[in-house]
Amino acid sequence: GASDPDLTAMALQALARYRSRADVSAAVEAGLSCLSQMQEENGAFSSWGTESSESVSQVLTALTELGLSLDDARFVKNGQTLEDVLLRFADDGSFAHTPEDGGNLLATTQAFYALTALQRARDGKPTLYDMSDVTP
Repeated sequence: GASDPDLTAMALQALARYRSRADVSAAVEAGLSCLSQMQEENGAFSSWGTESSESVSQVLTALTELGLSLDDARFVKNGQTLEDVLLRFADDGSFAHTPEDGGNLLATTQAFYALTALQRARDGKPTLYDMSDVTP
């Protein structure tokens, strides 16, 4: 079947720690190429025929897990980074699932963890899935 940006991005998140293996590195590069080709000209991603914030959140999280910059040319479309695209879904303190929707709990949850992953990367901290810097 057709590739899906959410599933591809989630697979890349899972593979991120194993990139030192040649087979995994090749799979990651293929996944990144696939995602870049799936990205719309406005910077968004469509899953099941609809642009969604969750797709953008998953790709943004994958890039941070892989240590890639959001300025990576493969993922900047018409001057829009994934952060710019995700913020277009912001809706009065929450995030919408699609551009036509109001705030949505799942969309908001995923947007917040994607933005947390981005902030951790900007702060030079370990990735979202390595919170070894946080004390209980």
